Amino acid sequence: MYRERSRPLDSFVWQIAAFAGWFIYGSFFEWAFHKHLFHSPRIIRATFEAHAMVHHQLYKGDTSYDEPSPSDPNGRHIMMDWFALPLFLAFHFPIIWGVQWLTGIPSVWGGLTAIGLYYVGYETLHYFMHVPRNRWIERTRVFRFLKEHHRLHHRYQQRNLNVLFPLADLVLRTLRTTEGRPPRAAAAPNASAVGE
Repeated sequence: MYRERSRPLDSFVWQIAAFAGWFIYGSFFEWAFHKHLFHSPRIIRATFEAHAMVHHQLYKGDTSYDEPSPSDPNGRHIMMDWFALPLFLAFHFPIIWGVQWLTGIPSVWGGLTAIGLYYVGYETLHYFMHVPRNRWIERTRVFRFLKEHHRLHHRYQQRNLNVLFPLADLVLRTLRTTEGRPPRAAAAPNASAVGE
């Protein structure tokens, strides 16, 4: 009797654990997707062009990063296409289901929820970064860190490939936290130092 009552709780705990595990995986998936599809023409050229050639040209790592672009007044070149979320869920469903089937651990709903929320979080924060409106979240320390993290990506396109959760940037050594200006450039404002 006790065993039957604890089963739904056990299943719920496993789904929460699956959510956490797949959310962490999401950081590495985002990193790989960003690096190999958004910043390389080898796999899908159209995706590369839309991101690296259009988005990064409209929203650079300077003042244009979070100012309305006359070429993109509605922010159309900030977010992914409407079919991206269903595509990500459809791509991941057999993988998540396979993990559940192999392990016997109930995890499909936790995994799909993690992938879906990761995507929604990515898209929402990415839009807020490029289209600021003084929203409450924009005033938080975490958001300000992530916004600067992503602005640096717009300056150094092979760095800071994560937008939402930069764990993969840290682990895979693509994390950049500063501009990287030489100290002399700030201290000596003469012509030779500025040109370095």
